[in-house]
Amino acid sequence: MLFSAPLVPARFLERQKRFLALVELPEGRREWVHVPNSGALTGCLDPGQEILLTLDARPGRKTAYTWRFLRGPAGWICIDTLAPNRVVAEALAAGGLPGLPPIRRVRAEVSIPQGSRLDFVLEVEDRLLFLEVKSVTWVEDGVALFPDGVTSRGRRHLEHLGDLVGQGHLAWNVFVVQRHDARLLRPAAAVDPAYARELAAAAARGVNILVIQEKVKPPEITLASLLPFDLT
Repeated sequence: MLFSAPLVPARFLERQKRFLALVELPEGRREWVHVPNSGALTGCLDPGQEILLTLDARPGRKTAYTWRFLRGPAGWICIDTLAPNRVVAEALAAGGLPGLPPIRRVRAEVSIPQGSRLDFVLEVEDRLLFLEVKSVTWVEDGVALFPDGVTSRGRRHLEHLGDLVGQGHLAWNVFVVQRHDARLLRPAAAVDPAYARELAAAAARGVNILVIQEKVKPPEITLASLLPFDLT
């Protein structure tokens, strides 16, 4: 996936609420920018960090810029939570993801009878495969952690994926780690113990767990390598 707009360097100053951050542009001007991530962004909000923006000024927008990348201790990190869906969509269109059966058709943003909306449904062989994508930006000591805040929506997705397996469908929960300094993924049980329990329960019910680490080289991000996970 390639960000088509030119990237604008800046320095992070502070975050206000969930979707606004104050940054300093190279000429010293301060600007409020859109943050395309509703999570806590743990470990990604140190004042003075080097970041990259895209200029997205258009009628109706309150901010002219969108924050896309930050330079972490081991390289660039993509903070845009929609980017993993786009990267996964590209991979599905190009043939699929590791472990998936051959795909005949892909649909995105599909509503299910339980009331949720899942990221993708695939027609594979004679079955349906439901796939949900989660963005991971938090890494500590080489361990990628999810979620970085309590997520009732994430728990609901896992529960519904398990229900779909019980109905005879296939279900996958794909974690995309948006940085390249992780060696393992674990649920952040200290942050959301209910999510950690639901993830283990979903795996026990037959929901497939896949963890893929990105190669982040602005303006491009690509799916790079599989990571192991530990649900205990």
